[in-house]
Amino acid sequence: MNFLKTVASKIDITLFIIYGFLGFGSMYLASFIRSVTKLNFWAELLICFLIISPIYFLVRVLKKKYSK
Repeated sequence: MNFLKTVASKIDITLFIIYGFLGFGSMYLASFIRSVTKLNFWAELLICFLIISPIYFLVRVLKKKYSK
């Protein structure tokens, strides 16, 4: 039980909420990309990775910049 408390206390609530919204948005974005393109699975995965991953990185950078 103490382990769960220490893990829960280290979670950044702001990033947790933002990443939750980004997760849902990423699913819709990936679905849209998949419906528009007719590529094989690995090409779609690469395209989604190259589009979605920088968004998460940008959120992390912006949080560090503006949370101070």
